[in-house]
Amino acid sequence: MDTQWRYFAYGSNMSGEQMRSRCPGARNPVIAVLDDHDWLLNRRGVATVEPAPGRQVHGVLWDVSADDLAALDRWEGVPRYYRRSTMAVRTSTGTVDAEVYIDPVVDPISDPDHWRPGYLDMIRRGAAERGLPEQWQQTLARWSSLPLARAEPTSSPPSSLTELLARPGVSEEVELGSRFGFMALHGGELEAMTEVVAQRAAAACGASWYLVLHPEAERHHLSSTKFRPAESAALSKFLDHVEVVVSVHGYGRRSRWTQLLAGGSNRSLAEHVAEHVRAALPGYEVITDLEAIPAELRGMRSDNPVNLPPAGGVQLELPPRVRGQSPRSPFPGPDGISPVTHDLIGGLARAAGSWPP
Repeated sequence: MDTQWRYFAYGSNMSGEQMRSRCPGARNPVIAVLDDHDWLLNRRGVATVEPAPGRQVHGVLWDVSADDLAALDRWEGVPRYYRRSTMAVRTSTGTVDAEVYIDPVVDPISDPDHWRPGYLDMIRRGAAERGLPEQWQQTLARWSSLPLARAEPTSSPPSSLTELLARPGVSEEVELGSRFGFMALHGGELEAMTEVVAQRAAAACGASWYLVLHPEAERHHLSSTKFRPAESAALSKFLDHVEVVVSVHGYGRRSRWTQLLAGGSNRSLAEHVAEHVRAALPGYEVITDLEAIPAELRGMRSDNPVNLPPAGGVQLELPPRVRGQSPRSPFPGPDGISPVTHDLIGGLARAAGSWPP
């Protein structure tokens, strides 16, 4: 059959075995790149792409016949599930237009029941078969270790900071510097990397920090309002010393994967921090409108430690991607952390160093 179309595959159709069964006329596979898009497994458990300036999706460009393309439309569930668009992709010989199938559902997979056995393995085999770049193959591999569900804790939840600190492996760290402070109350393995962000931002500008580190075995989340200074000499010393604080937390909510939430009682500081973080993180949003932040993430209660210093503070909620905890986070740089996390730390340090404005 005469070739009439070019088709860019970035999922299981990179596999020659699968394409032979679905599209017998497909031929001439070559490596190609779709610029300014990002790859993900969505909550339906299938691969898709979405616009993302500066990112790239690697895949395979096939020559296909009209019959093959009609077969692909059926296999991909057009238009109910996937949509087919003509897009520019790059090969080693130049840019060409190709048909690309995109599922508009772009919330990443989070439910173990939606994981499709063998699907990601086929994608990875196809990428290896076609010789896609090693780092891209590592990107795909990160999805195979995605923690879709954490084991339920076997211990009872702590009812107080005193009880939490008595748990095996739970520890505190405090360092006094300037009167600007950073906290991470749920650091360690609970809200991963929040303690790294808080400590490194503080160290970069001479600020103070207070951390509570949770081991893997301690999966319980003690509410911030139960972190009472009377139950911790370290927390009390920290809060007595600082004038203002940024409390760093981690969260994950559908459709908020690139949103940082700035709550807390000091709204002037929230806007100041947001200004510096936005400059450091193009492509991310920093939400300061309290009405746009879920009530339980606003950090506005008077007994929350973020509001106990004389000038109060900002509760900064970080999604997994900006903490380097998502398969879609950039790979760690020379300092051992994702570049987006590195840039966040720099933005926070500059915000602290220039406060009060």
